[in-house]
Amino acid sequence: MTKLSSTSALVLLWAGKECYQSERAQNYLSRLELEEGRELYGQCRDIWPHYDEVIKNRKFGVFRLIEACCSDEVAGRQMVIVGAGLDALGIEVAERYPRVTVFELDQENMGLKSGLLAHPGGVSESKIHCIEADLLNSESVERGLTAAGWDVKKPTGLVLEGISYYLTTESIQSLVRLVKPQWAIFEFLKPDEDIASGRADIPRKVFGTIARQCRLPQIRRYHHSDVEEILNMAVVDRYSMMRLERMRTGSNRYFPTEASGWIEVCLLQNREDQYRRRV
Repeated sequence: MTKLSSTSALVLLWAGKECYQSERAQNYLSRLELEEGRELYGQCRDIWPHYDEVIKNRKFGVFRLIEACCSDEVAGRQMVIVGAGLDALGIEVAERYPRVTVFELDQENMGLKSGLLAHPGGVSESKIHCIEADLLNSESVERGLTAAGWDVKKPTGLVLEGISYYLTTESIQSLVRLVKPQWAIFEFLKPDEDIASGRADIPRKVFGTIARQCRLPQIRRYHHSDVEEILNMAVVDRYSMMRLERMRTGSNRYFPTEASGWIEVCLLQNREDQYRRRV
């Protein structure tokens, strides 16, 4: 078993195994020891006992949008997942869409992940590449992607899940300019004024607890109306937590209104590609 840091284990504890359906993703997760995350998990649970529902809804939405973008199985399609960590998203994508090449980026643990993927029953190295790079430095990211075989001329999707809170807006914009994606999935934390007054304290306390544990700088938040300008892409679909919960569970037990959720997931499309589709 591979022992993880408390923060790496936390999201995996929240997500559980239900988010991943493939045998290889399940096999990979079974080799991760999550005990280090139990204390932090308990601290966040004390703040709001249903926080795992947030992550399960979020991942459900990300998968739905990936399915919409990859269903045509375009040969040579590439996917860049930023802040991939030790999550199994890239494994699940590689298994569901064998003609998609996945490039996972993060600042640490990518060597560890590559070793786990090389384990018998893991994913072929030709399908998924784990790249360690400074996400705040576009030159570092470009070097890593290029060395792994990423081709800027081929169709690429960009996934920013669970990472926009920790990156500067400028670094996100640099990533988009570098990758030049046909489409992007952008998950983000809403500002307090967009969250119901009785709910705004939940993300503030949870992210504050995580930030102190990780010694992170200020957490970034975004209003949905600013997303298009920030990424210089067109929003074609937007999932609120209320919508995600209803889609995943068939009801709205924890998120009965738009304002009761604090995280949203958007699908954006390259403006030129969107224009060509219209005409």
